[in-house]
Amino acid sequence: MAATADTSFTGQTIQHYQVKERLKRRPASSLYLAQDTRTDQLVFIEILHTTITGNEALAGRFQRRMETISQLKHPNIAPILTVAYTSEKYPFAVIKHVPGTFLSDKLAQWQQTNSMPDAQTALALIRHLVSALTAAHPVGIIHHDLRPDNIYMQANDIPIFLDLGVTISPLPFDETILEKTGTLDYAPPEQLRGQALTGRSNIFSLGIILYELLGKRRPKLPISDWDIFDRRVLPKEIPLEEVRKDLAQETYALVKNCLWQQEWNRYDTAQEMLAAIDGALEAEKRWETAVAHH
Repeated sequence: MAATADTSFTGQTIQHYQVKERLKRRPASSLYLAQDTRTDQLVFIEILHTTITGNEALAGRFQRRMETISQLKHPNIAPILTVAYTSEKYPFAVIKHVPGTFLSDKLAQWQQTNSMPDAQTALALIRHLVSALTAAHPVGIIHHDLRPDNIYMQANDIPIFLDLGVTISPLPFDETILEKTGTLDYAPPEQLRGQALTGRSNIFSLGIILYELLGKRRPKLPISDWDIFDRRVLPKEIPLEEVRKDLAQETYALVKNCLWQQEWNRYDTAQEMLAAIDGALEAEKRWETAVAHH
């Protein structure tokens, strides 16, 4: 039996976990809040939408990835406590619970109250996530759906990845979304073309999020309703320096070097992006000091 995204485990007991609420419904899996009936502690549970008999390859890949991630000890990757199968053979992973909310909810709140984080706070937020990728990428773990909806903000406002573990098939790109919004998606161009993802794909997605944090919106494309172009070769986005004028040059360069359409123009590795963020943070501190002294 293959579950669909509409199959819900809410209210069920899986081993000794009472499933309380579905938090996120995704293409390949769902994330739930659950309670360990032995300890009364809350946990997150990620459950694949297909059984091992329904899709043995996907179930096996999920289990292997989750077991690999469980070996990663990093403060910005939520610890995986257990990887197992339900009685109906759905693979699932139990993830340590921490209080917080998703970055997508935080962004909406910040935008509504006009209280977006300052440049240094935004850079530090992204730095935590890039640091996590410096641990994940070398062991072959690439995030397949990196967007604010999949980034969890702990109560102390330090972000973590809850679920690096699910590989999804490339989704057909809905061109009408682009036509309606004229805005870049978090998904990198190579994903929209149905190509395999690399570490540089995650760098693009984090660049979009950083642009949004600094510019208060995702990058817009310089197109009008009557423009005609190949959707697989998008025009360059409106640069951050045209949207916001008060940042250090190193910060503009950082964002630009994440958002190249061609992968090979972006930072090579998460480690290289981390160094660029550190340079931008130092530059923003100097910039802030210089402005304060004028």
